Amino acid sequence: MKKTLIINYTPRENSNTKKMADYFIQRNKDKTQISILDLAENTPDLLLKENLNPLVARNFGGITPSDAQQSLLDKNDQLTNQLLEADYIVVVTPVYNYSLPATVKAWFDAVIQAGKTFTATEKGLVGLCEGKQALVLTTSGSDFGSEPMKSLNFATPLAATCFSLMGITTESIALFGTQQYADKLEELLETKKTEIDTFSKNWY
Repeated sequence: MKKTLIINYTPRENSNTKKMADYFIQRNKDKTQISILDLAENTPDLLLKENLNPLVARNFGGITPSDAQQSLLDKNDQLTNQLLEADYIVVVTPVYNYSLPATVKAWFDAVIQAGKTFTATEKGLVGLCEGKQALVLTTSGSDFGSEPMKSLNFATPLAATCFSLMGITTESIALFGTQQYADKLEELLETKKTEIDTFSKNWY
């Protein structure tokens, strides 16, 4: 059975993003082996002075870290291995201030690792995760689906670009305007559930 990794960041109570994630899981739980990483509970380590330098030395310089240094890299290495073991990846996230929440970006920073998920060649950067596929499930209070807000949606393009660096093809299902069209929220949510149904048939 194919493995699906769900990267979930939905800490807000009564989260509309979580509703989409829950529907996806309910729809597909019998078709794939699902693992869930709750970023609100298991936050990736930020790349700070203590762990960034050993990471660069190891991944780009081939220098074996000390035991103490490796312990600083273990958590993000585990997240990377979790990604590598999956066939499908679903990132579940709201839009924060036009882009991805910092916690979600920290996950991308953790798993985009030279020599593991991408490599540098004479012709440029090459992803090492070809064959994997990703889906971004996202929501926002404003309607980023039409201008003038559409040009300010940096969240889904950023996620797609990060996945592309690793060689992973990406699609998205976005529920925009949850506050802007609050009176139509249930109707909009049902429309997105239908999109999830169609998408799931293509994956599984």
